[in-house]
Amino acid sequence: APDRELIAEPTIRVGLYKTKEPIKFVSDFDYEVWSGDRSRGIILANETTTLNYKNGQYNIKSASLEFGLSDFVRLVPQDPSNFFTLANYNRPVKGRGKINFNVYRGILEYRYAPKSKLPYIINELPLDAYVAGVAETHDSAPIEYIKALMVAARSYAYSNISKKPSTEKRMFDVYPTTVDQIYLGYNSELFMPRAAQAAADTAGQMVVYNGNPVPTPYFSHSNGYTKSWKTKDRPWLKSVVAKYDKGKRMLGHGFGMSNYDAQKRAAKDGWTYEQIIQHYYTSTTIERVY
Repeated sequence: APDRELIAEPTIRVGLYKTKEPIKFVSDFDYEVWSGDRSRGIILANETTTLNYKNGQYNIKSASLEFGLSDFVRLVPQDPSNFFTLANYNRPVKGRGKINFNVYRGILEYRYAPKSKLPYIINELPLDAYVAGVAETHDSAPIEYIKALMVAARSYAYSNISKKPSTEKRMFDVYPTTVDQIYLGYNSELFMPRAAQAAADTAGQMVVYNGNPVPTPYFSHSNGYTKSWKTKDRPWLKSVVAKYDKGKRMLGHGFGMSNYDAQKRAAKDGWTYEQIIQHYYTSTTIERVY
């Protein structure tokens, strides 16, 4: 909407994984070590750094730094688009070659989670950088469908961003799995360049209902109709026809966009991403929010 006042781009916090094992961090860029609101030094580009947590202390060791800290650790780049590698983390994904999806843009936070009794590796980054690393489709899908998916993914993620500072109970906003959305980070951008471009082409755009960005679930395919939300608090989630799903069984929760039907609408019917979004999310518009 031309009269919408744009907000600053939000950041999102992704709980990558938890582990009792030390982690090995390396980057092509300098990263600054922060703990307890103080800078503790610089990890130089291409310098491998080991972090571990033991007996209530965060330990950092590299060629130029070695110390223990009582407060959790944040490794912060000069530019939020800079990226780092978790050298001893292995995350292959079926159907996506022999790639290890262990490279991420932005900040790494290493923080003990009392609930899990383990340190969590948290990736904090700008929302659009996160969206570029969402891998909920394949790169050869119709581009208008991919754009629709990126707008829906951004809206979903934004609705999950905590409006309060992190706490020990809620240390991050989303998981990088189907619990929320599959997020594979920087290597996904390289593996899926069309998806990354679709994220850039729709930068800042979200699904809006009555002037407000809204949560936009999506799923694999329906039985010919999507489901209506059971309560009145999400009126944009009404049952609509998914004609290309006819004859299939419902696969997924059934609310919002059917990925299979949406792909066919783009490929066979020539629908734009705006048409796709407005079909599955009733009475909504697409607006640039930031």
